Amino acid sequence: MQRGRKSSDSMVLAAQVASVSHERRLPAPAHISEAELTVWLEVVNDQPASAFTATHAPLLELYCRHIVQARILADELTNFDRAWMADDEGLKRYDRLLSMNERESRAASSLATRLRITRQAVEHPATVGTSLKNQSKARKPWELATAEE
Repeated sequence: MQRGRKSSDSMVLAAQVASVSHERRLPAPAHISEAELTVWLEVVNDQPASAFTATHAPLLELYCRHIVQARILADELTNFDRAWMADDEGLKRYDRLLSMNERESRAASSLATRLRITRQAVEHPATVGTSLKNQSKARKPWELATAEE
């Protein structure tokens, strides 16, 4: 604890910390399913509290719905018996499941981009690729051999 008068910078920082700690996360709509609620909480809790506002709720709700549907279709595809593809009806069903799964995945991906929750949107541009830069600064094996001589 610092003695004496507080600087204006420290008072501004304290006010920002206090406002962040009191921020509430976007609550889930009451009408979504349990599975959608699970996805909602995963997404909302993965981001800073201020990342989502009420204007994001409809898109986030759709995103959660598409993720849940994609998971259901993925389960259906996993449990699909290959023997069923021996006849045309089974092959058509398999093709339909693949098409529906792709459609749900594309919709979820598009919504994730719009909500800015993709990896590209979350990572700070200044830190992207720093591990590659650090690797390039490391000495090469042939440089180590000449340095030892």
